Amino acid sequence: MNKIKFLLAAFAFVFTMTNTISAQNMAEKKMVLHSDISVIELAQVDGAFTTESLTLKPGKYQFKVTNTEVNHEVGFVIQKAADKDGDVMKTAVENSFAQNMIAKGKTESTGIVELKAGEYVYSCPLNPTPKYTITVK
Repeated sequence: MNKIKFLLAAFAFVFTMTNTISAQNMAEKKMVLHSDISVIELAQVDGAFTTESLTLKPGKYQFKVTNTEVNHEVGFVIQKAADKDGDVMKTAVENSFAQNMIAKGKTESTGIVELKAGEYVYSCPLNPTPKYTITVK
């Protein structure tokens, strides 16, 4: 009987330690996955963004956009510069839309956007704003 209790206790200990180590490894992996993402903060006012151009290095970005004074919900999207006159829904860079509409005084984020060397534009079709340049080099 004591052998069974010992084996059950040993199994429970190993199981608990394995789960603890796995949870720690998962947390470390998540930190590594997000360590190469840069956050760009932008603000929208009536009919404009307060930042008129960006020069970035190729990489992964998340854009956080704040509606500072527009009295209705706004949005955000990035397009390749060559596509800037095309249908935004068809030409948007993957994950570049704000994940939710942005109410006055609120901030919303895009997904993780990978930008490669080239020219892009960002805008808000709902505000509406001009199309501002992002140069990635």
